[in-house]
Amino acid sequence: MASEESFVVLVHHRGSVNRKTRSGVKFTDKNPLCIVITSTTSYDDLVSAVLMKLGLEGVKRVKKFFYRIPVTVLQNTVKYDCFTINNDVDLQVMFLCRRQFPEVRTPELLARLVDVVSSSGGSNRNTNTIANPAGSSSRPAVASSSVPVYEPVVQHVASPSFAVDLNGTCTCWRRRRFFGR
Repeated sequence: MASEESFVVLVHHRGSVNRKTRSGVKFTDKNPLCIVITSTTSYDDLVSAVLMKLGLEGVKRVKKFFYRIPVTVLQNTVKYDCFTINNDVDLQVMFLCRRQFPEVRTPELLARLVDVVSSSGGSNRNTNTIANPAGSSSRPAVASSSVPVYEPVVQHVASPSFAVDLNGTCTCWRRRRFFGR
């Protein structure tokens, strides 16, 4: 069984795409990540590797990758364009270009990261929130998820609609009003 060749991909995660350069397209991030992949790496595996290396699993998600794709090689000058990678098929384009353009030794990607949004529409800040479970004032509960846990504020209020005399001895106006006595 032949071992598969692994290679480094530079993944920019800050910055933007600069299209007005001598080489065509350039990413403006100065501190890219180095991720080692193979030609059988899936899109989901690449996303997981980037988020894990950044320590942002569960906090951010990759919306898409931009690939700095080589389009022409003239006299030791490579011209680039931008190609969007959203799935496994798009990722195969990068692997194909790597084989067709050996002058480009290290592929470059720009990961567009966005906040993970909970079902309630709020951003997940992955914070630990301490609260007491409902009905308990002694034991705090710790939650680590996108939905913070808060103890509901319980205020006891006297209400005429709940003024019931279980013994039948009260002749107050509330009882007469609600029970017709």
